[in-house]
Amino acid sequence: MQQDRISGAAEIERKAIKFIEKYIDKPSLFKKSVELLSTYPSMASIWNIVNFAFLYGKRAREKYDEMANANKKVIENGAKFIRDNQTILTYSRSSTVARILKKCKAKNIKIICSESRPRYEGRRLAKELSRMFPVTITTDAALSYFLDDADFVLIGADAVLERHVINKVGTFPLAMVAKEKKKPLYVAASSYKLFPFALIKEETGEEIWKNSPENVIVKNFYFDVTPRKFIKAYIMEEGIISKPSFKHEIAEEIEKIRDILNERFYLVR
Repeated sequence: MQQDRISGAAEIERKAIKFIEKYIDKPSLFKKSVELLSTYPSMASIWNIVNFAFLYGKRAREKYDEMANANKKVIENGAKFIRDNQTILTYSRSSTVARILKKCKAKNIKIICSESRPRYEGRRLAKELSRMFPVTITTDAALSYFLDDADFVLIGADAVLERHVINKVGTFPLAMVAKEKKKPLYVAASSYKLFPFALIKEETGEEIWKNSPENVIVKNFYFDVTPRKFIKAYIMEEGIISKPSFKHEIAEEIEKIRDILNERFYLVR
């Protein structure tokens, strides 16, 4: 499965479900699951999609439908949470956050975001939202300077772990500055973003500097890890949650895939 480097998590989930459903109850399920999770090792929802395939077989479709409904409820709760005349600062392009903000088109809100290098998905978000709201966009490095103008920070997440959140690299320093400035940070994510672990892989350095000089080592990571203490609350399908409940049944195959990928990527629990 080819990696989608631009779309938000909810969009990638739909593609992953379509991919994995073709192999449910087939001998190739394990191999194809390794392929899928090698492509998206940081995304807890993809781990859940594969886990459901092993646990429930064809009945996994019910879980996938529940996942889609949970995402819709998160968007509804997020839109209710935002009030008129607020300024929301966001980072990267979460499709969930984008849909929350679009649902607030009748409200007089303002958006602050950044480019989101190296793939510039923040520019895509700014273009989408500028049809409805005033949008200020800046560089990733300068984004924290605009926290004083914001009421709060709203981000998505690729994985919500018991002690951390995995999101676009740069989230952690933004969260630290937000806490220093007493600006609450909220994470919009359904319970299907919860998982006991995820892995972070290194991407190609050519995205940052193609044909870099000899002896220049280019490091390119899409994700970083933000401790839970920097997060005010989570906007989930149940409502605004200060501490999500972690209850998971994990298939044996998932643990085997984790161990295989841990030889190539960085494991986060």
